[in-house]
This record gives sequence, C-alpha cells and structure tokens, in this order.
Amino acid sequence: AIFGGLIFDEGSDLSEAALPWREGRRLAFYGDSITVGWGVRGGGDDRACDDGEDHSAAWGVVLSRMLEAEFHSVAWSGIGVLLNDAADSPQNRTMPQMARSVLGGVPGAGDVLPAAWRPSALLVHLGTNDFTPGHEMSVASFAAAYVELLLNLTAEADSRRPASKVSPAPVTAAEPPPVFAACGPMGTRGDHRGEYFPCSDIWDALAALGAQRALRIHPLDFRRLYEVDANVGGCNHPSVQGQQRMAEIARPVVERVLGWSESIT
Repeated sequence: AIFGGLIFDEGSDLSEAALPWREGRRLAFYGDSITVGWGVRGGGDDRACDDGEDHSAAWGVVLSRMLEAEFHSVAWSGIGVLLNDAADSPQNRTMPQMARSVLGGVPGAGDVLPAAWRPSALLVHLGTNDFTPGHEMSVASFAAAYVELLLNLTAEADSRRPASKVSPAPVTAAEPPPVFAACGPMGTRGDHRGEYFPCSDIWDALAALGAQRALRIHPLDFRRLYEVDANVGGCNHPSVQGQQRMAEIARPVVERVLGWSESIT
C-alpha cells in the first residue's frame, strides 16, 4: 500500500493523535513469509494461505506492540539470503538486494526509510528458504553472506541521524544498533515436513564471523514451537498463536539487550 496524502472537505480540521509507541523505540525487521504473516489465519488449510495472510498478526508487529515500539519491516514470501524458494519473490532478488527497496516489486524504487529514522535494533529472520529441501546450502556459505548483510544493514542504520527533537538521541558510529538473528520454527523439531534448518550451527557460525567483524549477534530461538499443533497455521506456517508465542519468546531477549522495561503486557 502507498499512502498518497489526505484531501479534506472545506471547513474540516486535523487533530494530532497520540502515537502508539514510546519516543525513541524503533524496531526494524527483515524476513520472509514467516515475518510477512503468510498463512497465519489459514487454520491449517493449505488452500487458504494467501487469504490467511495477516501482517498485523505476525511476530514482528506483535512484538512491537508489546514493547511499545515503532515498527518497520522489509519482508517477502520466499526470499532468502543467497537462495529464494520457488515462490513469487520479486525478480528473483534476495534480501541483500531488497533490503532498502521502498517497493518490493519495483527495482530501484528508492530508499525505504527517511534519513532520520534510526532503528533501535535490527531483527532478522532469514534462512528458511535458503535451506529448504532441495537446496544444497552450506552453513559456511550462508553464514558468510548473512554476516555481510548484517554489516550492511547496521552500517546503513548507523548512518541515520535524528533531525528533530522528537527523535531518539544519536549514538556514536562505534555503537551500531544491536542485531538479533531468529531461527525456526519451520524446518526445526516438531515440523512434520522435516528438520532441515540447522539453527545451532548457523548461530555458532554467525557468532564466530561476527566476532571477527565486531558484530555481536543475539539469537532468537523459535525452535520446537511446532511440537504444539495449535502453533501451526496454513501451509505449515505459524498460526496466530504460533506468531504470538514467537513474540513472547523474543520479548525478554530484546528487553534485556536494549535495556527496555515497563512495556505493556
């Protein structure tokens, strides 16, 4: 959706509404169909995945509401870091090529964020499509490309500086936004389609490579959620309950790293 502005009737007025987030709390999410919320309301019906898509019920939006944070996402079904799956990913571009695109289906559409919008943290959930069965993806190749993506995202985010008094205070270039790397529940224990996503190996590789580049990466562990049938929605994607549980798992980790407290319940 593209917001093109408002047209007022003669004599009408516009009042300022209270923002639903706390000043200075900004979360940026990068992900695939899980972060999109594809199939979230599909109810286990594989014929209702497109109709069952609801981004507002996806874990990033739910988590942002919990933490009273401003929300931004770049997410596309089927997208990966090195390899997409067979879904309708835009012009076969992977996330490193999509991360700054304002319109997913329009290459070169421009920067997705205003110059002063600096995220408090970057939360990335990618790899399910890279490791989908049939792809001969190595952990080493994936982790190397993943870290390059994270470095580009943190450098780009750290280059943003607030332009007004309502923006959060700037930090030094030596303190890029914290990074969180999520894994699961698809392709992990409990998934009836198989355990093909090697989360532990990926986190170990990311930690080792990140340490070499002064990049600390915090894991978000969504494995084993599919051991509970109610967490599975349409087309084997997380249900509303599953997405809610993902946000609940991520919340204390993000709060601890960012030093946030007194969020809503």
